[in-house]
Amino acid sequence: MGNTQSYNIIFSLSTDISSTTLYLLNSENRDRYFEECNSSPKNVKARKGEVVYSGNNISPVETKYIVSYLESVSSILPKRLMNDLGKVRIIQLMPTSEGGMPHTRPGDSSSIDGIICFPNISQLYSNTTLIHELWHIHQRKYKDLWSVVFKKQGWQEWDGDLPDELEENRRYNPDTIDCPLWIFQDKWIPIPIFHDISNPKVGEVDIWFYNSEKRTRTRNIPGELLSYYSDSLPSVAFEHPREIAAYLLSEPQKYENSRGFKDLIKDIGIISLPDSYINREDNYRYKNYI
Repeated sequence: MGNTQSYNIIFSLSTDISSTTLYLLNSENRDRYFEECNSSPKNVKARKGEVVYSGNNISPVETKYIVSYLESVSSILPKRLMNDLGKVRIIQLMPTSEGGMPHTRPGDSSSIDGIICFPNISQLYSNTTLIHELWHIHQRKYKDLWSVVFKKQGWQEWDGDLPDELEENRRYNPDTIDCPLWIFQDKWIPIPIFHDISNPKVGEVDIWFYNSEKRTRTRNIPGELLSYYSDSLPSVAFEHPREIAAYLLSEPQKYENSRGFKDLIKDIGIISLPDSYINREDNYRYKNYI
């Protein structure tokens, strides 16, 4: 087990299958993600059978590189993440887990803020990916505070009933399983739907938007969302306000001119941006405020 520390955040690397599998089982007791997936025939089919992911070993050589990388990340992480998060566990899964996509699970104990799961540990070396996943852990840890932020942006959690054909083909997401459906401006509910419902795959989804007023649906991103955020966001980002925020904050240089980005920074502070971004030579918007 290798540990490195920067500010309050501590990264804990799990390197063997047995401990990683135990951590996942403990997380399952908190979010019931596997249970939810296994109750949905399409989500089971997309994951090639009953959903029970297992860990994967990390070699001593790879461990050495990972520990070195984690010791250096303070230079790229926003201060808010470093101050607000405590212990974060890093694990490697089997390559096919969750369609090969990095994701998070809740902490496996009261002393762990969250787990970042990498089907391929090399994904860890992407600064953008690491920041994106850390924001998901932050969103889960400070769920009530993020609900306030999202409400200011026009979102609220939705507990209505979707049409059967949407609900039955909805792809589940471990980063949003605790609050999967949200409505924007009391009108639009984004839903990740398997692209091929006869042969569903976790990584192949289209985002549908259900109009709760008219009971209609569309695959076109509503103009209200595009004008508030950015038409350069990938379509999958619009799946959930958590995903939108994670994309905005992990690549601020791409979305800095959008109204949604500006409002987000106004609400959660410029310490939510990396110093490397704030201190850019051409960035006069924030550098005088740190």
